[in-house]
Amino acid sequence: MKWVTSIARGFLSLQRRWQGVVAACLFWLVWMIAGFWDTLLLVVLIGIGFSVGRILEERTTWQDVVEKLLREHYHDS
Repeated sequence: MKWVTSIARGFLSLQRRWQGVVAACLFWLVWMIAGFWDTLLLVVLIGIGFSVGRILEERTTWQDVVEKLLREHYHDS
């Protein structure tokens, strides 16, 4: 388990551009192994999981999130 921590620390110590390169290479690797549609589904599920986790972490309701999104895009002028 220590090797995972050391890899994570090494990754986080990289400059942002190199983090982007590593992320892009991992994305490409998953795409080549799983295929386009499986990778697209994985990205969508990760986005949904991130959103649900953020909502639960902030202890907000779905109504608050929708109102915030609509307020940002359709504000009164």
